[in-house]
Amino acid sequence: MNGRLKAIATRQGGVVSRAQAMSAGYTREQIHRRLTDGRWERIRYGQYAERSDTRHLPSWERGLVAHRRLVHAAMNSMRPGTAVVSHHSALVLHGVPVWLADLSEVQLTRTAGARSGPRTGVRHHWSALSASDLTTVDGLAVTALARAVVEVASTSSFEAAVVSADAAFRRSDVNGDELRRLRELTDNWPGGPRIRAVLDFADPLSESVGETRLRILLHNEGFPAPTLQAEFVDADGFVGRVDFWFPEYNTVVEFDGLTKYGEGSREVLIREKMREDRLRALGLEVVRITWADLEHPARTAMRIRQAFDRARPRRWPADLSWVDVRDAGFAPRISGANPASGGWTHQRPAT
Repeated sequence: MNGRLKAIATRQGGVVSRAQAMSAGYTREQIHRRLTDGRWERIRYGQYAERSDTRHLPSWERGLVAHRRLVHAAMNSMRPGTAVVSHHSALVLHGVPVWLADLSEVQLTRTAGARSGPRTGVRHHWSALSASDLTTVDGLAVTALARAVVEVASTSSFEAAVVSADAAFRRSDVNGDELRRLRELTDNWPGGPRIRAVLDFADPLSESVGETRLRILLHNEGFPAPTLQAEFVDADGFVGRVDFWFPEYNTVVEFDGLTKYGEGSREVLIREKMREDRLRALGLEVVRITWADLEHPARTAMRIRQAFDRARPRRWPADLSWVDVRDAGFAPRISGANPASGGWTHQRPAT
């Protein structure tokens, strides 16, 4: 692209229209030639971008990159002021993970004009939006993060919505007052009960998509609510922070993502084994769950219940107390038995 068109593309997520290319000095033949020889690619009808090599990215990241371009192309095709990016497309622009979303389809909310429904790779919704429902991301009008979460909760599965909600609620631009406003606003929406269920279940202490999906699996399989991100120490000091702790069953459950431990480098694997050995030395059962295990909920639940059974003879002392981080503002740290003391203590971490 020449300098003039590149400046336009930079403001539009790398995407330009045919009209913008021609106004920057390109002829129809030059546009066609660049599309044919692969220098440019067609994002949607009449919308182009320079071809980028994303082969080094994981497949899910390639999907997000492509979706962002589709969003910019769709908005570049609209008359200014008639639509905003919404639903899962808004979450992608906000940098929040989405789960099982159709990234080939852009989600827009029309604020004027046409009816709702799908149209050439874009699903149009219609809604009256207030100023607090809107923000700007990458130069585009976008529904605010909390609003996008409830939009997705109203139209997607419970699991998909909670994946996004857990991540969104860790962000400073989501606050309790706004969530209460949206809860009341969406009370009579289609999907209103699911919205309320998602808002009630979401927890910012779930720190990854895998942890959220595992937490939902545990809930669906009837497990008690675990303590999230509990920290353990022993006589030698800090042992680690665990994803899920079931204090009444003396069991820790950890989710192992594909890249959680440096993609399996020898040093990291050895360090993680030593951490796990120290947790077991505290009398804990440790269960590791992988992405593949999430596809077999009943079998995974059985593994965890078997750990509960093994741990029964080694329950925590009755006088052991622990603190929920959501109530106290800090993670519980469980001090292991010092051989000299023969007992267990519970302490606040240093602040």
